[in-house]
Amino acid sequence: MLLIMQSHPFWNYSVKLYRKPGVADACLFVQDRYGLNVNLILFCIWAADTGSGKLTSIQVSTALHRVADWEEQVIKPLREVRRTCRQDALGIPEFLLQTFVPQIETVELEAEQVEQLVLAELAQGLMSSAEGSSDYVENDAVGSLKAYISVLDVVPDAQLTECLSVILQAAFAGASFPAATDS
Repeated sequence: MLLIMQSHPFWNYSVKLYRKPGVADACLFVQDRYGLNVNLILFCIWAADTGSGKLTSIQVSTALHRVADWEEQVIKPLREVRRTCRQDALGIPEFLLQTFVPQIETVELEAEQVEQLVLAELAQGLMSSAEGSSDYVENDAVGSLKAYISVLDVVPDAQLTECLSVILQAAFAGASFPAATDS
């Protein structure tokens, strides 16, 4: 498998966080249920964890806009092909699918890596103008995630709050995403 960014700090951080218990399930749930981009979630957390401060809604919008076409025209169609082949053989013999599906998974993963590389390239400019870092990087991560879901006009409900808390707790011990009623 070609790993475009195997030594890039953002990719390495993302892989490590994604492999922690509950994170993959939480990421995929918020992706499927709320339309959140997992790479943007990881980007918000990585930016905070590297001491870059909290991303503003404008900065999140810039990042989102930069990868939107790639996400819509490349990643989502690859994801749909992979999921379709896993759920329905479409009349194709199983032994052929066992060869084909891993290749699609590899291409999909590489497409995700390309998206992260684009975000990482944006990071330097975005992060140099991020709002000042708080005393606690987890607060910056929460602030960036709030900006992200606000940009998407997603209203955080109990399930979203729980999933984002799982991801944040894996990144920062004791961190959580505030409930909608919290300030």
